[in-house]
Amino acid sequence: MKLRLFPSDTRGLELLQKLAAEVKICVEVLSEMLGSSEDRTEHLEALSAAEIRTTDLHYAVLTHLRTSYVNPLPREDIYTFSRLLNEAVEQLVAAGGLISHLGNLVLSHHAADQLELIGRQAELTTSALCNLQQLDDLEDLWLDLVRVSKRAHRTHNTWLGEISDLNKASAIIRHRSIADQFMASVQSQRAIADHLGRVLVKES
Repeated sequence: MKLRLFPSDTRGLELLQKLAAEVKICVEVLSEMLGSSEDRTEHLEALSAAEIRTTDLHYAVLTHLRTSYVNPLPREDIYTFSRLLNEAVEQLVAAGGLISHLGNLVLSHHAADQLELIGRQAELTTSALCNLQQLDDLEDLWLDLVRVSKRAHRTHNTWLGEISDLNKASAIIRHRSIADQFMASVQSQRAIADHLGRVLVKES
């Protein structure tokens, strides 16, 4: 179903797009962290700043929805997208904290692969949020999001298999914690895809 919007109606969608941009920022910072075993203080500060901005944006979405009368989608749907994006950032920030304690330990190349897929999820999510006023054109984006999420699940399982071959229990725990934290962010963005599917069905 095509939705006709007035300019003032798009505020909620604009906030969602800014939230999705914070996910991509976190991915970029984490990519830099993976490539460096030196002092990661600046990276942690950048992640903390992203989390603060994300919390503020999530709050702004809530405030907007409580004070607006006309929205392009039901308020509950916009809030759900906002909540899931906020969670995705929180999980990536937590992953950064875990990586900062690795010292000279090197993560598997699967970590970089997984981070690349999380970044791809964020790009597709951003594209979807930019087109929520044109729901008829979102089915392909939804399918791409589902496919990337499945690839991320497979990468996670492969990574866990590699981790299980490590000799020290402490190393297994550290690597597994980071892998699981990445996977939590994958699942939050997969939940975005699932909710997008519900929106497409409900509004069609």
